[in-house]
Amino acid sequence: MMLSILAPATVKELLRFPGGIHCVRLSGESIPRIILKLPTNFILSMKVNKGFKIYAVPVEVSGSASVGLLCAFFDDADSPLTCWRLLDPSDETLDLLHALSKRQVLVHIFDEQNRELLGYSSEIVMPLVSKVRLEHVGFPDFDQKSFHVAHEQAAAWIGLRSAQDDADAIQVHFTESLFPEDLMIMDLRQDQYTFNGSKGFGFTSLEREDAGLYQEMDIINLLHRVFRPEQIYHAPKRFYDKEEIADIVVITDSTCLIVQAKDSPNTEQTQNRTLQRKKLASVHMLKGALKQISGAVKYIVRNRPFRMLVNDQEVSIDLGKHQILSLAIVREMFMDTYTEYSQELFSLFNEINFPCIALDYAELHSYTSYCGDERRFLGAYFQVFNFAHSNGSFPRLRFGVEDAAILMREQGVGGA
Repeated sequence: MMLSILAPATVKELLRFPGGIHCVRLSGESIPRIILKLPTNFILSMKVNKGFKIYAVPVEVSGSASVGLLCAFFDDADSPLTCWRLLDPSDETLDLLHALSKRQVLVHIFDEQNRELLGYSSEIVMPLVSKVRLEHVGFPDFDQKSFHVAHEQAAAWIGLRSAQDDADAIQVHFTESLFPEDLMIMDLRQDQYTFNGSKGFGFTSLEREDAGLYQEMDIINLLHRVFRPEQIYHAPKRFYDKEEIADIVVITDSTCLIVQAKDSPNTEQTQNRTLQRKKLASVHMLKGALKQISGAVKYIVRNRPFRMLVNDQEVSIDLGKHQILSLAIVREMFMDTYTEYSQELFSLFNEINFPCIALDYAELHSYTSYCGDERRFLGAYFQVFNFAHSNGSFPRLRFGVEDAAILMREQGVGGA
């Protein structure tokens, strides 16, 4: 059975964290439950492979030896998708380590918007090396800086790992589905679908042949964390020929934000593409998004007041002294491809003379999780753009334990 149906209050509390691997044990149960909260391309990899690996990675934190858990989801044999958890002495961490020591667990898999997409009875294989590392793990104090240093060590470690390291990884094998794997989820929450251009409901599924509309709805739901529904316009059209201006336009008292998204199908065939093809596709998607952003900005500049059609109704807004910003969202961006991304973004800036940054979908989730209002969101936006403008290359902004602690306090959750 789905955990979100079996224990909805527990799920709501548990899934306040932005993402990663966690654990819960329901009252009266002997089998622990592992919870994963991840983007859909990570989740599809687990479904295809019928499981995933967890590396117990040795790291050094503030001069002390420690261990972190690097969960690996193999869409590529050499460079898997990963999520990182540095271990701490909290009760929840101890529960997770206890769960990993068991032979049998239940695994519940949620997307970044807390929708339960998969669930499995699972078998854990714990090699001796990982067992020893976790049994003797130290819990040194760490801050945001040391957390990032440890994460960088783990990223380097996974890139240089050996065949023996793969053999020493914890294996989580899915043995039986807890509910059907091909769910189509209808979202009828009225508060989520009052934005301009809404149909009044939403839907999602794990596998997506035509990803565009799914992605746009997901992006709007993320933007709801930062902006009010009445500030969000979905798929507005030009008033004179009814051609789409952009996927999403957000208009606040001071800002007009143009959002253009590009995605590829979330299917097993797409997952099996080579890493090089995925990088090329990422650059190609960014180019396509920036081309559409260019057209949208030029339309806004030419037409004052700004006129658009939303659900066939004309809307006219005086942008006055609004700052015009743009945001390109693509499926996935790769660290070693930022030179190409930067070239495309600077080329657009030279053409339109308005700021633009690019994020992949997982980054947008982080921005909207940790920057829960317009001021903080735009602060992160300009931190990236201003750095790029000064240094000639766009960075990837990182959030960490101090950001998570602030988020948990704001949500009324004890602990970080």
